[in-house]
Amino acid sequence: MRDDITVQEIMNREFLGVSESDPLVDAAELLVRETADCLVVVRGGDPVGYLSARDALEAMLEVESMGNGLDSDGEPTVGEVMNGPAPTIAATDRVSLAEDRLITGGSSRLIVTADGEAVGILTERDVLTTHPAGTRSDPEPETGSAREMDRSEDRTQEVEIPPDREEEIDVATEATQSICEVCGTLTAALSNSNGRLVCPDCQEF
Repeated sequence: MRDDITVQEIMNREFLGVSESDPLVDAAELLVRETADCLVVVRGGDPVGYLSARDALEAMLEVESMGNGLDSDGEPTVGEVMNGPAPTIAATDRVSLAEDRLITGGSSRLIVTADGEAVGILTERDVLTTHPAGTRSDPEPETGSAREMDRSEDRTQEVEIPPDREEEIDVATEATQSICEVCGTLTAALSNSNGRLVCPDCQEF
């Protein structure tokens, strides 16, 4: 059951940590080198904040726009630009609680703690892996051959004539036929031969 899953079962145990006094440029280089999107800022072992790649880039651009070189004595530190306090959750907490905290806190990750120290990272993607896979039962589309078969069946259906109209149809059929004046055959193919209407068999050549 999903409610039985704890944070420590799905968290990422490997994370990158920096201290508040670390130079921002060093933290930015660490983010690039490790292709990470976030650093955990710790004081001793306690998480006090986090630094995202976006925050680091914006801070460095702001410093450059002010004309301060990053190698000067006044270079910024991680503590000056980090986000805090750190959004945390205990390793023994349920995943459902972590999901609620991610939603209400508007954060994409939580720092997992045990005895007050950072021991891992839990992201939105980690939480999503605990959701059961959704099933979708869309109706299968009709194939071209199936649709063609339906149309073929429609064309071959017999047309039923209502009993009260059968006599009308017979009368209409008889109206297009006449009797040969020689042999008495009822036919629609009569022709005039010597002043008489005769069938093809009785025609005189």
